[in-house]
Amino acid sequence: MTAHDYVLIVARNIQEPLDDDYHHALRQQGYYLETVLPGQDPIPTMQARPPVAACFQFDYPDFEGLASLREAKQASPSVPLLMITQAHSEHLAVWAFRARVWDYFVQPFDNARFFEVMAKLYSVRLPEKASRIAPRTVPATAARDVVEIHNSIPHEARLHCSTLGDDQGRLQRALSFIDKNLHRKIAQAEIAGLCELSAFQFSRFFKRVTGITFQEYLLHRRIGEAMRLLANPKVSITDVCFTVGFRDLSYFTRTFQRYVGKPPSRYRLEAAQAQPPSSTQELPTLTDTSTPLPTPSDHGKPET
Repeated sequence: MTAHDYVLIVARNIQEPLDDDYHHALRQQGYYLETVLPGQDPIPTMQARPPVAACFQFDYPDFEGLASLREAKQASPSVPLLMITQAHSEHLAVWAFRARVWDYFVQPFDNARFFEVMAKLYSVRLPEKASRIAPRTVPATAARDVVEIHNSIPHEARLHCSTLGDDQGRLQRALSFIDKNLHRKIAQAEIAGLCELSAFQFSRFFKRVTGITFQEYLLHRRIGEAMRLLANPKVSITDVCFTVGFRDLSYFTRTFQRYVGKPPSRYRLEAAQAQPPSSTQELPTLTDTSTPLPTPSDHGKPET
């Protein structure tokens, strides 16, 4: 479904004012904004007039607000969701990743990186309107580097790490390493050494903090990245296979079908048919990932 020329702000604030600095900055850069207030359902708007992106804005994410984000993604999988939050924890960041949030921002954040993400989304989903955005927000290479947009947890979310010895520091160090080395074989013992743990200790630590095993997370990460790359028709399925760390095309095809419910070739064809050739749809969730909601106390642990 064709995107419409606006950004949807879905306010899920509990205490803080709804209007934020980045709203004013977006308007100054030429973006049109529409707002869904707390208590209102964003799904009818997202389905009737799909925005270029929907920004889910939180001060303190609660169960109801996170449920709203997850339901919106399930109802409108082609709409990229940006999660903007003041409160942050590693559990919340992992949950957001598994919920297929396009990008994750912890306030206060760098407006330059935020505008770069928005400009790239416009170049992908509504390229005929991208020229209306202020020139300095649209990189010259935006149309060529779409395949390089990452859904990984951003740098500012990692700044909360203190020392290697705490759980949050270890987890973010591990996730950063995975993101940077997804193209090759990643041994659990290798990351365990990076975190100054034995392989057994790291295995127990990762399961305790994230709620899933290291191997489960790594496989989900590889498949999720493959789904994103397959949206680019210029990248062959074989290249996607090797780019995300698989070394056997038939095994990659079987694994992809088991998690997504269809082989890579069919997924690519359906993704291309779902939208005009000039735009690339955002990736749906993995079919066997339940993405449970974090609890209000500690933002919870994702389950398998």
